[in-house]
Amino acid sequence: MKVLGIVFSSRADGNCSNAIKYCLNKMKDRGYETEVLNIFEYDIQGCGSCNYYCFFSGECSKDDDIQQIYGKCFQADIIIFAIPTFCGHLTSQYFKFWERSQSLFKDEIEYEDTFLKKINFIIIGNLSSGGDMAVHEALYSFANRSFYPEVILLSSQEYNSSSIDGDLVRKRGVKDRLSNFVDRIIVKV
Repeated sequence: MKVLGIVFSSRADGNCSNAIKYCLNKMKDRGYETEVLNIFEYDIQGCGSCNYYCFFSGECSKDDDIQQIYGKCFQADIIIFAIPTFCGHLTSQYFKFWERSQSLFKDEIEYEDTFLKKINFIIIGNLSSGGDMAVHEALYSFANRSFYPEVILLSSQEYNSSSIDGDLVRKRGVKDRLSNFVDRIIVKV
């Protein structure tokens, strides 16, 4: 089984990256094949300026790395997104990635089976600055479905830390929460 971790943070050694690495190492210890992608290493253009070409042709007119990234998603059995919050919202890179999915699926069943059912979320954000609302943003695509992803919200404030330090995974209790998160994902597979 293959697990794909996608980091939506621009920091190579920040909280999102460290949380993904921790989770994937736990899964690797259990025999899973793992891969990490840092989304900021890829060219992803947002939707627009195409006159809805994808709606009429079934293909996207943009020439970027989105097909390569989604190809890796389709090959994975489990996907974990690690997303920081900026100004109380998920990152713009996440939204650009997500909105481009509309050109890749021919119907809702394919969308659910080849993509949505595999997804899980690590959200890094403080409650005082909208971390809880960012979780809701991540879950919008799962509304009115018969399944939900596993989600963990990690707040540096909760651990008397600064989100800038990138050391959240080293705080007491965080590894236990991430291990429990991994266990919940594995049980669902």
